Amino acid sequence: MKPMIKIIETDVVIDFLRGKDQDTNEKINELINQGVDLRITQTTACELWYGVYRLKSRKKQISEIKKLNMFLLNFPEILTLDNDSSKIYGEICAELDNKGLRVPQFDLLNASIAVANKFALITRDKRHFLRINDLSEFDFLELW
Repeated sequence: MKPMIKIIETDVVIDFLRGKDQDTNEKINELINQGVDLRITQTTACELWYGVYRLKSRKKQISEIKKLNMFLLNFPEILTLDNDSSKIYGEICAELDNKGLRVPQFDLLNASIAVANKFALITRDKRHFLRINDLSEFDFLELW
């Protein structure tokens, strides 16, 4: 049987890495124990690296670089944009723009990858992702 694949979005990854939200850690560990194949997108990896390099303290930055490198080793395959997800991105972005419902581009890129692959996307961001989910033929959202 093929394992279920779910994408963990940037906000959930940050909570997990900070280790301050016991609920997030428990939910992620529960998914792993159930055999769910958790993935991240290239967009999330970019956002995480941006956050690390924005740190003002060089000592903290070095510490976080090590932590992020160790975390990323758990993801031998990071999901990227392809022709299908790029098309979905363009369609949903144009429709949201036409409705005056702007969504941050990174959120839209993550959602497009999830929709194209028909993978659930786990996030806490109800405000932006609900708009995108409403325009998708596939209900890809798993809100925590």
